Amino acid sequence: TAMNVAKACALIAAASNLACSSAVAVRHEGGRGAPMKELMPWYHSADDIASTLRALATQCKNADIDVSTRTQINVGSAAGAEVNMDVVRVSRSGGAPKLKAILVYGEHAREVISPESALNFVQTLCGQGPEAERASAVLDNVSFTIVPNANPLSRQKVEDGYYCQRTNEDGVDLNRNFGDAHRTSGEELGDERNPGPSGFSEPESKILKGIIDEERPDIYVSVHSGAYLLGTPFGFKRGNSPPTESSMMEVLGPISDKYCKGQCPYGNLAELINYDNPGCDIDYVAETGTPYVFTWEIYVGSGYRDRYIEEAQMRRNVGAGTPADDGLSLVQLKSSAAKRQRRARALQAKRAAAVLRGREPEAEQHVQDCLDQFNPQSEEETKDVLQRFTSAYLELAERVVKKQAAKNAETKLDSAATKVDSSSLM
Repeated sequence: TAMNVAKACALIAAASNLACSSAVAVRHEGGRGAPMKELMPWYHSADDIASTLRALATQCKNADIDVSTRTQINVGSAAGAEVNMDVVRVSRSGGAPKLKAILVYGEHAREVISPESALNFVQTLCGQGPEAERASAVLDNVSFTIVPNANPLSRQKVEDGYYCQRTNEDGVDLNRNFGDAHRTSGEELGDERNPGPSGFSEPESKILKGIIDEERPDIYVSVHSGAYLLGTPFGFKRGNSPPTESSMMEVLGPISDKYCKGQCPYGNLAELINYDNPGCDIDYVAETGTPYVFTWEIYVGSGYRDRYIEEAQMRRNVGAGTPADDGLSLVQLKSSAAKRQRRARALQAKRAAAVLRGREPEAEQHVQDCLDQFNPQSEEETKDVLQRFTSAYLELAERVVKKQAAKNAETKLDSAATKVDSSSLM
C-alpha cells in the first residue's frame, strides 16, 4: 500500500539523509500524487484545522476567541457550490483602544504551509507554545482577525493529491480578483493566474472583501509560499508605492534579518517577483487606507531559494552604499561595479526563468515540482517555518504598535504647539 511505501521510504531517508517525498508523490499518474495524509501526515487537514480552532474556544488563555463561518454560493462555472470560510477573531477586552490586524492564509490552495501557519499562530495567541507570553503582551495592543483557509474547496483537491492546484473551484486566481481598478481584463481559462470574468466575481474574494471593508485594519498580511520575500504594495505595477512605504520598510528590515537570516528580500512586491500582479489583495487593502499592508512568502524549496538570497544580498549592498568599496582605487571601484552589474544581469535572467516556469497551465505542472517549491517536505522543516513566522507575526505587531505610538505622540506635540502659537497671537 501507499502507506507502507511511505514508511519504507522514511526508513531509507533516515539512513541516507535523503528526502523521500518523490517516491510517494508520483503514485498516481498525471497531475495527481498520493493523498496528503499519506505523503505528508504531519500536516493538518482543513477539517483538522477547523476542529482544532473550534476546540480553542474553551481553551484560549487570557484572550477572547470567536470562530464563525461565512458562506457564499458560487454563481460562476461551479454554480451552486457552497463556499464556507472560517473567520477567527482573537482579542482581549478592556484597556486602551487596540490596533486591528487581519491575516489571510491559504488563498492559493497548494500552499499547504500557509493554513498550517495560521493554526500555529492562533494556538500561540491562545497561550500555547514557546511564544505564549509574548503573544499575551501583544494582545494588550492588537486584536486579530484571521482567515485560516481562504480557498476551502480547492484545498480539498490538494489534500486528495492535486498538489499544483492554485486557483479556486472556478479556475480563478483569487489573488488576481480583487476589484477592477488594476485587474487584467478578460478571462484566461486554464492559466493559474486567471483573473476571472470581473473583479470580486468569486465567492471567496467576496467574503474577504466583506471582512476587509468591515474591519478597516491597521495591519494586513496575506501569507503565501512558493517564494521567499516580504512584499509591500503595489503589486499591479513596478515603481508604484503607497505613501506609507518607508514606514513599512522600516518594520520589515529587522524582521527579514531576524527570521530569514537576511535571506528574504523585502520591498515592492512587483519588483521582488519580477512581474506585475494586477488585482491582488494587498493593492485593494492599501487603497482603502490601511497603512501597513504586506504579502509574506514564508517558504520556498531549496532548489528555488538561491535567487531570493541573491536578491536580498544585492539589495543590502545597494542600501548600505556598498561599504566594502570604501578606500578602493578608481580602477578597483570600476571593477567592483562591473561585478555587481554582472550579478544583477544574472539575477534578472533567473527571475525571468522563474516567471516562465510559473506560467505553465495548472493542469500541466508536475506534482513533484509543486511539492518541492511550495511546502516543506519534512516535519522538522515544517516546525521550523511555523515557529519562525509565528514569532515574525508577533514582532510585526510589536513594531507597528511602537511606530503608531510614536506617531500619536508626535501628533499630540504638534497639536500642543499649535495651541501655544494660537494663544500667543491673542
